Amino acid sequence: MAQPEEKLSLDQVFQLVDKLSPPDQEKLRKRLSERSWGDRWDKLVQKVQEQSKGLPEITEEEVADEVMAYRREQKARRAQSGR
Repeated sequence: MAQPEEKLSLDQVFQLVDKLSPPDQEKLRKRLSERSWGDRWDKLVQKVQEQSKGLPEITEEEVADEVMAYRREQKARRAQSGR
């Protein structure tokens, strides 16, 4: 028969982490950071999708045209300011 799973408190987890070697602590830090970054990215994508509902679709060509227009504007501004 399986043993019931023991619950750990956050303080117990911290104590266990303190017992890890510095390289293992760094691995844990990176893994937690990757997860939180992924979660933030997913939330950002979801927010953009929600906010863009009802807006007309934009093609890759239209995006490229906008980028090129912006670059031309920036180049003209730099030329005017003498950079």
